[in-house]
Amino acid sequence: MKTRFFAFAALALTLAACNNENEILNNDGPVAAQFTADIYKAVSTRVNSEGTGFTDNDCIGINSEDITNVPYVRENGQFGPKGTTIYFNDTETKTFSAYYPYREDSELQNGIVSVNTDQYGQGPEIDFLFASGATGSTSSPTVSFTGEHAFKHCMSLVKFNFLEGEGVDFSEKILKHCILEGLKTVGTFNTTTGETALTVNYPSPITMWFDDGATTSQLFIFPQTLDFTTPLNLSVVYNGVEYTATLPNPSKPVANQFSAGYAYTYNITLSNKGITVEEPEITPWEPGNSNDVSAEL
Repeated sequence: MKTRFFAFAALALTLAACNNENEILNNDGPVAAQFTADIYKAVSTRVNSEGTGFTDNDCIGINSEDITNVPYVRENGQFGPKGTTIYFNDTETKTFSAYYPYREDSELQNGIVSVNTDQYGQGPEIDFLFASGATGSTSSPTVSFTGEHAFKHCMSLVKFNFLEGEGVDFSEKILKHCILEGLKTVGTFNTTTGETALTVNYPSPITMWFDDGATTSQLFIFPQTLDFTTPLNLSVVYNGVEYTATLPNPSKPVANQFSAGYAYTYNITLSNKGITVEEPEITPWEPGNSNDVSAEL
């Protein structure tokens, strides 16, 4: 199957001359679109690994005025068609948008996917990215989702770094899990606009399990404004003891709001004394340390 930007009559005349599904034809006929893509501030783009952009086997969905949800997959550093090829056949410039990760049409309702970011939903499948404004034509068939048109994070990222305080040794006793309360977890992502929305207006606890020996955890959440009546409470169990702390609400870029494309990093120190909490560092989605959040006995 091929997706082409020209009338059916023109399609019939050109198919006979095309033997290769992915062939880029000369300027006298249809020209296959080529896609390149970067991720803006491309760091920590997966839950369980550090990355500087897309990796092989990542699949994006491409949309334009003429096409809907066409998958292109990255192989050997390049994006190529996954069964359907997009072609140009005139001098008109076409404008494209794209999203990640690709979802089959059966998973979408009017281009919208519904997800729950609770403890069972964390993973790259909810690291939603969106890009728009990239253009291409027969004379310039490379469509570049780079620079100002690069993919941007549509979710927020919350990161926890657990640190040893007095009387705590992670080499002797490991962390099992932590629980964050106060966030809403059910919402939608629009694959044609990049917009997110909450669909359940009450918070649910999110449980994060640690791999053996791990002292960090992170989770994707829907951008959201926090309810002053519902604090962000974090609990973590170490050596059979539960440590708890109330996290401060974000102060920027918008007060009391987790914003799309921003990482909120908390350093949490466990020790055998009281509890102190300070503001986290808030940055565009990139590495950054936080101010301390001390959770103590």
